[in-house]
Amino acid sequence: MSSIRWCHPVSRGAWASVLALVVASFSSTHARGDSLDGVLRLVPDEAVAWMVSPNLSRLNADLGDLIDRADRPELAVAGRPMDVLVSQFGVAVGFDERGAFATWSPTTADLLEGRGVVAIPVEDAARFLSGNFTAEPDSGPNALRSRDGRLLFSRTLDKHVLLASDSEFLTGWKPGSGRPRLLEVYGEAIGPDIGEADIVLRIAGESVKAAQSLAPDASDDAPFGGSPVDRDRLEAALESTFGGAKDILVAVNVDALALGLRGWTVYKDDSPVTRLSKTVVSDGRSVFSPLPAGPFYMAVGVDFDRFGGAAAITLFQSLAAQLEVPLDPLFKSLGEKVEAIGFVARPSKLGLAMGGILNDASLVLVGRGNASGIRDEIESAVVAMNGVSGAIERKASFKRSVEQRKGGTADEITMKAEIAPVGRRQEKARVGDASVQLTGERMLYGPRGLNGLGREIGDDYIVTFSRRPDVMARAVEAAGGVDSLAEEPMIVSILGWLPPRPGFLAMFDVGRLSGLARQVVSVIPDAAGAIPKLPESMPPIAVATTLARIGDRGRLDWGVVVPAEVIGASVGAAIAEAARPGGTRKSGNGE
Repeated sequence: MSSIRWCHPVSRGAWASVLALVVASFSSTHARGDSLDGVLRLVPDEAVAWMVSPNLSRLNADLGDLIDRADRPELAVAGRPMDVLVSQFGVAVGFDERGAFATWSPTTADLLEGRGVVAIPVEDAARFLSGNFTAEPDSGPNALRSRDGRLLFSRTLDKHVLLASDSEFLTGWKPGSGRPRLLEVYGEAIGPDIGEADIVLRIAGESVKAAQSLAPDASDDAPFGGSPVDRDRLEAALESTFGGAKDILVAVNVDALALGLRGWTVYKDDSPVTRLSKTVVSDGRSVFSPLPAGPFYMAVGVDFDRFGGAAAITLFQSLAAQLEVPLDPLFKSLGEKVEAIGFVARPSKLGLAMGGILNDASLVLVGRGNASGIRDEIESAVVAMNGVSGAIERKASFKRSVEQRKGGTADEITMKAEIAPVGRRQEKARVGDASVQLTGERMLYGPRGLNGLGREIGDDYIVTFSRRPDVMARAVEAAGGVDSLAEEPMIVSILGWLPPRPGFLAMFDVGRLSGLARQVVSVIPDAAGAIPKLPESMPPIAVATTLARIGDRGRLDWGVVVPAEVIGASVGAAIAEAARPGGTRKSGNGE
């Protein structure tokens, strides 16, 4: 959203600064539904893009809480948000920081030009206008001259003054329908989420596609500059597969604990996403239910049925075909037998050097009543790894129902990789590239390669990436509903910020991942200190999304939660990087 240049009528640059500040310092105190409805009624129904904040004064108090929690007083250097807002707009006299703020663009052309209307909350409209502007009667009714010399036009409402650079924006203004119209488009279910939001933004109609032109141009080297996929072909394929977005709404709510974003994208009736939404099934357990509780590096869960099941797999196959990207047959064959996948990687007591990153990791394939079919597919995929690929030779095996030393049976999955002898390497294979790849694999699995286990549990199939019986035991218990990650209080708390029953959920423990990264770079000469040491007690970052249906339209729901501690750590790392010799800090001459 930061690429959208909604422009305040005084200065495009000033409005960009204010918008960036407001978005960076979202209020945490929950806004009442009636206050949100009031500010939404300031925005005309025909506006194609807008942003509202129900209560500006809350920004100050809650930004202070966020700064305290993040332990980064540097964030307060710019001053209070309202001080910056007042200075950028030059509206110190009569400004009411306890009021609501709104800005909008009437048409797509205005959005592209960065033009629009700003609704400023005022204590006294007459004092506000006379104290901050100079009347310009020769330029038309309600014409004003700002302190920086710009010509503006105003319209006085009950508790707000509307300002715009074009008088036509104001003469035709009439109150919008407010909250009911928004719920009509996005569904009644989003009411509580937007009612608690501190910032709400919307882009509607044809402006959704037009707004993409406002984003910065990608350079040749990012992110697809070095990709074999042609950028134009990629954009065309994505448009044909996921195009048709009709409305985008983003709600922001932050308190001292975290910054939370909730988003909803509604699609046109004839779009592929809307067609896919017709086959969505939202029943079933949490995608984290099959995963064992406890500390983790990362945890990911996907429920295919909440994205359309087999129809979603067909859609991704179509996308891969358009891009001429080979798709592993296992993707389709497993997709027909698996309704959900869960994966968790946890810190290992053996450490990176002995056990690898995945030493205490488990993968759960939730089946559709055919666990033996999943087992067959995994076996075929493992055996297919045998042979030479490039300059790497792999020896892989899948042994069924092997007696384990601590009792019971499990399938043993083995894969060892080495540099292939000269005579068996594929043409043009590069040993240097193969060595880098092998180093990465050994970091994942440990120096002995992959030595994992597999086991059928009811309809599910569980895979571990080590032979540790305790790892398999925890995974089996979680799959059976005991000590599930989904039941941990911290996870439950974070889920309250995200879409209900998400089809995709991922959490990343930044503190523990930084420790893992420090282990990885410790083997690189002169790399000590490249990764900052972060406390392992930090809550994880969470990302979630799911597919829903509103009437005849599909709706994609998503959410992101970034804890205050992570924000503080990110700011600290950025400051340290800018300060170190050769860092990203710019010199005074702009070089």
